[in-house]
Amino acid sequence: MAINNSINTNGGAFSALRSFNSARNDQSQTQNRISTGKNVAGALDQASLFAIAQSIRGELSANAAVQQGLNQTSGAVKVATAGATAISNLTSDIQGKLVELSNPANTTEQQGILQNDLDALLGQAQGFVDNSSFNGTNLLESGAGDLNTLQNGDGDVLTVSGQGSVADSLAALAAADFSDPAAVLENEFTNFQAALNTSLGELGASGRRITAQNDQLQGIADATEEGLGNIVDANLGREAAQLAADQVRGQLSALSLGIANRSPQALLGLFRS
Repeated sequence: MAINNSINTNGGAFSALRSFNSARNDQSQTQNRISTGKNVAGALDQASLFAIAQSIRGELSANAAVQQGLNQTSGAVKVATAGATAISNLTSDIQGKLVELSNPANTTEQQGILQNDLDALLGQAQGFVDNSSFNGTNLLESGAGDLNTLQNGDGDVLTVSGQGSVADSLAALAAADFSDPAAVLENEFTNFQAALNTSLGELGASGRRITAQNDQLQGIADATEEGLGNIVDANLGREAAQLAADQVRGQLSALSLGIANRSPQALLGLFRS
């Protein structure tokens, strides 16, 4: 093989320089993967995988938005359920007062005291209705409409029915003619209790449905995150080993370049006497 002894063209230096630049570039890429924790951090790394990863990130963002809406709806349902439960706890006291009012042995003074107690209980129940508001939504108030929210990224809607019958039946009970407590018990109170029990059942079912839907979406999000990590995340243990190899290769390339750059000096020996 012919050896080119030239001071103008140093083929060995060119080769060593290419090796040195390649080692530095590889080391830089490895360091970037370690610092970002990603094997694919941008389109320059792997365009196709980056595009896929961006699409998956879009799905995760949409999923998070749906979950946020479900959480807001869940808050309204939980507050309404708590309010309805508090009212339900008063029904036995209200019923007891109505029974006491129906006792013909009561004096006028006693009737007045019992009526005041009943009015206070009904006022307390109305306060529970008024306080059952979450983020501007009150599912128990009179005229409460249905509450709709997205349940998935496909646009399907989950509907929570408004329970305005609670406030309506409570208002009817409060406006009843208590001169005949037995009739109130049979009519207005029975209607109020039925509306309250129905609302508790529907709110409980809606709450369970929202929880189940949210759990499903969270499971999907977790699996999607894991899949995204398999695509773009770097294996840090492997990258650490690769960095050590790149550093050694860079040192050897620098040494090789230094040797190659000194080779023209050897030509001077040919002209020494």
